[in-house]
Amino acid sequence: MNLRALAAAIAVIAVPIAVQGAETPRSSAQPRVKRTCEVTVPMGSRLGGVRRCRSAQEREEHKAEARDVVDRVQRMKPTLCPPYC
Repeated sequence: MNLRALAAAIAVIAVPIAVQGAETPRSSAQPRVKRTCEVTVPMGSRLGGVRRCRSAQEREEHKAEARDVVDRVQRMKPTLCPPYC
């Protein structure tokens, strides 16, 4: 009987301490960012497309990164013209 009483007392003391130490969610402090989704269907595919949801800032960062990759590849591309052209 004493073991049960001791376990109950520990539970009564431990639960409020655990709840009090938990952090509250900060959802109200951060403004919600509007995300838009687009579906990209691969050419020649019978399967469904890929859905990507991004914010406006994430879309702009992705476009800038894609432009940088294209520019880098085009700068590295060897020319077909001989050196004396």
